[in-house]
Amino acid sequence: MKHALIFLILLGLLSGCAQASGSRADLDAARTPCSPTPSPTPLDVSQVSLEVCVENDVLRYRLSDMGVMVGAAGALTLDKAAFSAFCDGLNETYGKPAQDAKVAYSEDPESPFDIEPEAAGRRIDEDSLAKALLSLGDRRKIDLPLQSLSPQVTAAKLAESYRLLSEFSTSFKGSTLGRKNRVNNMALAVERINGVVVAPGEEFSMNQTILDRTKENGYYLAPAIRNGTYEKEYGGGVCQVSSTLFNAAMMADLTITERHHHSWPMTYVPIGRDATISTGYKDFRFVNSTAGDLLIFASLDRSAKTVTVRLYGLKSGDFDHIKVTSKRTGSLPAKGTKVLLDESLPAGSRVEERKERRGKTSETYKEYYDEIGALLRREKAFEDSYPSIEGLVYVSADMYR
Repeated sequence: MKHALIFLILLGLLSGCAQASGSRADLDAARTPCSPTPSPTPLDVSQVSLEVCVENDVLRYRLSDMGVMVGAAGALTLDKAAFSAFCDGLNETYGKPAQDAKVAYSEDPESPFDIEPEAAGRRIDEDSLAKALLSLGDRRKIDLPLQSLSPQVTAAKLAESYRLLSEFSTSFKGSTLGRKNRVNNMALAVERINGVVVAPGEEFSMNQTILDRTKENGYYLAPAIRNGTYEKEYGGGVCQVSSTLFNAAMMADLTITERHHHSWPMTYVPIGRDATISTGYKDFRFVNSTAGDLLIFASLDRSAKTVTVRLYGLKSGDFDHIKVTSKRTGSLPAKGTKVLLDESLPAGSRVEERKERRGKTSETYKEYYDEIGALLRREKAFEDSYPSIEGLVYVSADMYR
């Protein structure tokens, strides 16, 4: 018995030691750190290329050339300046601006314009491209994202807007008005205002549109009024074009912002309906006070010897058409003629330097009619006063008193 008891005690001690040994092993195992998972190798953007597909082209660029960078944590980022420059380069090749619908002109007075249709444009969708680059993952090929650009002016809008608002013609028949250089100057002015589109609320300037009347700008020497008489100047005769446009503008009910009458009434328009201009001084200007674009269609017919201006735009619903009338309302006191001595003149000579002209006053009216020809209202548009001009004559000594 004694030996059996001793055996049991030794067996228990051995069992306890084994349990204690197992617990330390478990503890040691728990304290031993796990082997680290290897981190991915950062992308070498200077070496890795990306295929970019656009239309039928496949382009290859290094990521670094596209502005792609690797951040501190290995995430992809973009250098905004480099990325923007890269997109600008692609836009030069694959982008295109939207094309507005345009008006094409003809010489047919019944159909003076045709409409060229609009075309959508496109450019790189930079936001979508940036997102694609920053979320590449394992991809090495992307389609280039493009966004459509819409034109601002459509053919439908032009067709809706352009209606004949007014038409006015003047004649240059006769030896004075029909002089070659004068007609050439008018033709050049007509060419420069023809096809001009004036936006709603925009101001048109005759001087700015036809340019300074100089030889360099293509004008010829022709008679023009200066200091109360006719003198040859570059661009002489263009006032007939501005006067023709002035009458068309009144008939279209546009807002006239600057207009000057001549020193005396002109033969090519009724009194009170002329509009003179001079380089750097007097201008003819109006504002497009309609709700749509205004198209100026101007032509010069050398055979018929006429200048014609037609204005197209969005027609008002307040009236159907306007008639412009004017009348002489009075005369101003005459200033007489001054006689001066010119000793260089031979005996019996008398040279008229400036013709005496008696001044006149006038009123111009706009009459508004409906579609059946009934007068809706009548408004005074202008009151003019053409000044009296003193005559000037040079005589020889024997005639001087």
